[in-house]
Amino acid sequence: MSQFYLSKRSLDRLSGCHPDLVKVVKRAIELSTVDFTVSETVRTKERQHELYYGTPKKTWTLDSNHLIQDDGYSHAADLVPLENGECAWDKCSLVADAMFKAAEEEGVQIRWGGDWNQNGSSKDEVQRGSYDGPHFELL
Repeated sequence: MSQFYLSKRSLDRLSGCHPDLVKVVKRAIELSTVDFTVSETVRTKERQHELYYGTPKKTWTLDSNHLIQDDGYSHAADLVPLENGECAWDKCSLVADAMFKAAEEEGVQIRWGGDWNQNGSSKDEVQRGSYDGPHFELL
């Protein structure tokens, strides 16, 4: 049995998220070597607008997979790694490892915001300023 589990708040935040992504997140917490919380899934257009036009800008698109898609679900989740109850941004790659392992087990294809172009490295995302370590989305 895993040492980590999703809190009620995290589970509540998964409401409205695509069931395939929910399965992956639930399995990932069981496989993860670091605790994490679900910080955001479903966004309204207003929230996306705030993130896009805000200062500092916190998203690169108005057409996010966090918005409700044609099938009625959000296709994205932001997962924040935790260490001793605090955000541990340097641990995003460990959450990604668990997410990709869980996705493979569940037969679900995902993309990580730490490696948008899926070349196996976050270096180019960091250089471009597009690194989004907590972000995961369905493909």
